[in-house]
Amino acid sequence: MIRRSFVAYSWQVESPYNPPSRRLIDVAVAAAVLVAIIAGTSAISHEGPGPDPLGWALLGAAGGALLMRRRWPVPVMWLVISAALAYTLLDNPGGFYTIPMGVAVFTAAADRRRRAALIGLLGAFILFLGTDLLFDTGHDIAGASALWFLGWLTVACLLGEVMRSRSDYVRAVEERAVEEERSRHEEALRRAGEERMAIARDLHDVLAHSISIINVQAGAALHHLDSAPEETREALVKVRDTGKQALGELRSSIAVLRHRDVDRMAPTRPAPGLEDIAELAERTRLAGLEVDVVAEGDGEVPAPVGVAAYRIVQESLTNVVRHSAATRATVTLARSRRMLVVLVEDDGHGAVPGGGHGHGIDGMRERTRTLGGELTAEPRPEGGFRVEARIPLEESS
Repeated sequence: MIRRSFVAYSWQVESPYNPPSRRLIDVAVAAAVLVAIIAGTSAISHEGPGPDPLGWALLGAAGGALLMRRRWPVPVMWLVISAALAYTLLDNPGGFYTIPMGVAVFTAAADRRRRAALIGLLGAFILFLGTDLLFDTGHDIAGASALWFLGWLTVACLLGEVMRSRSDYVRAVEERAVEEERSRHEEALRRAGEERMAIARDLHDVLAHSISIINVQAGAALHHLDSAPEETREALVKVRDTGKQALGELRSSIAVLRHRDVDRMAPTRPAPGLEDIAELAERTRLAGLEVDVVAEGDGEVPAPVGVAAYRIVQESLTNVVRHSAATRATVTLARSRRMLVVLVEDDGHGAVPGGGHGHGIDGMRERTRTLGGELTAEPRPEGGFRVEARIPLEESS
């Protein structure tokens, strides 16, 4: 839309595009010049002898050549100058033969042929001045009419240069508008991609953690099905509660993807943060893993940092449950004025999930990097695995 509107406007100030309008304007200009030449020369002819038939033909050729002035600006300019010079050498009356020369010089300058237009301007003045001096044509180019003739061609050249500058400005504005529109579109796509990646990480964290808990509890229920009905019942209740909570978070994430509010019947809750990590640890204990949460320092933490810390702890505990065969894990949250350190350690065998190429660790690292921090995930020398995220608070606030 922007591009079409600017192209339409740019033609009004000299555009090489839009061929139908260009042809109509060229025909109108050529016709107007012919009418001016014929009317002016005819008026002069009433006071004295008029042009001979060849003179009229030369005037018509000069005006008609302007039909092709945009396609071949420089050849048309020299053709018009040559026709006018021949008209002068034949001692035909009047000064209206200079009109096509001015239009031709203007067109060459407007078509970015500045050097050619200047050469044509000076060449025409020198040729006509020399012709008048040598042959005494009676047009007084060497006398009082010299300044008028040179001024007319100079003004035509300057107007062409102004038109060229204005056309370049309009074209630059058009290109800048299109580029800005393209940049906005690319930025929107980039932000949409980042948002999708963030939602995908959330879905991965929620589902991986919940399914791990459900899997452990379902195994416990199956194991105690016949021997301990009460323990089976308790495990199934935990499976139900974990599944219900996971379903609620899943609905919230899908609602974001659909750009609409969560269903009124679905439970709503704010994004998880540091205050929810204790509850997360409690749910993880249902899978048989002892989790200790240690909080050091106090102070407010920006919401994005709180969400990232929660998801990092959630993914780390999920990996411990699924991969490490650990019995105990420790979550340490150390807050200072400038930094939040999230540390998750376990006493398992220290294996890296997926051979060090798991999507979970990549997701945690990307979350941390997005907030300007860094994350390390590696086996501990004394055994087990260690995940440490260091997230600056000032840059995230």
